Amino acid sequence: MSGSSLQFVFLNTTTIENLSRKTKVWQLAVHMPAIPPGSAPPPPPPFRTVTFSAPVPNAPDPASTGQPPELRTFAILHSRPGENPWDLGYYRNFKSVMGDRWYEWFLPIKHSPCARHDRPDSEFEMGPVVERMKREAGIVASSQPEMDEKTRRQHRRRRRRTSTRASSGDVEAGDEEARGGKPKRHHRRRRRRSESGRDAGVTR
Repeated sequence: MSGSSLQFVFLNTTTIENLSRKTKVWQLAVHMPAIPPGSAPPPPPPFRTVTFSAPVPNAPDPASTGQPPELRTFAILHSRPGENPWDLGYYRNFKSVMGDRWYEWFLPIKHSPCARHDRPDSEFEMGPVVERMKREAGIVASSQPEMDEKTRRQHRRRRRRTSTRASSGDVEAGDEEARGGKPKRHHRRRRRRSESGRDAGVTR
């Protein structure tokens, strides 16, 4: 029971969604930015769109201003089988359910951060899957190639190893210079030469 609950927390999924988690295809309505006035109309998109008057977050009520509601266009995008649009990674998934601070994990006296529903784009925070879907649809410009969570963790580990090795090498070199001596390699070479000379003298 506890293991299943932790699995749902780390994967940011529910019991019903977990039944078809590996084959589920999500259909999302993603808002498309308005075309600037005076610009040429873009070519027809390769995906289906829906246009209707939807309320704009943090905007005044159209009834109070006397203006008609703004028409907003949404792109209908589909995820790949098995992808979770709300997967933020293990750590962020855990924090979105258990709390932002460590003591909230043991004292559940507040609502989960995922229950705030205070985002302007969605009731729940979207993960990297939605950003990739936007780039592939041309809704947002792609600045760099997509990297999944596993690839990002590998890059972080490599950078940490490289920085650790470089810092340890700088510390050893600094210690040798501070002592006024030369690197250990030269000392070892001199010792070997002196020992070989002693051995040669003894054999003579």
